[in-house]
Amino acid sequence: MTTQLICKLNVIIPEGGVCALIEGKQVAVFRTKDDQLFAIDNFDPFSNANVLSRGLIGGTHIKTELQDGSVKEQEVIYIASPIYKQRFDLATGQCLDDDTVKLDCYDVSLEGDKVIVGLKDAIAA
Repeated sequence: MTTQLICKLNVIIPEGGVCALIEGKQVAVFRTKDDQLFAIDNFDPFSNANVLSRGLIGGTHIKTELQDGSVKEQEVIYIASPIYKQRFDLATGQCLDDDTVKLDCYDVSLEGDKVIVGLKDAIAA
């Protein structure tokens, strides 16, 4: 996997995002208030614009019915597009408002105070 230094952690304000151009691809990198880092495509397929790094981070609970009939509740951190407000799970890239849409997610790590993103191998959720 190819990795690239994006910026220092303090450049990304908590609950905010930045856009990075990696090998010609725009990637949105987000930091939560508890310093979790996420990286997904910056391209919003609903507005056809590279704007997701400007979206709002939020959280919700998703209920999933299991095969045995029980219900599993899961907390999801998402980014809401600044254009039409579709929400994308930051961990998986899945659109929470349209099951047919999913964005690529990328490995992101912190080395000291440096934010590093791996672009080549998108995470298959």
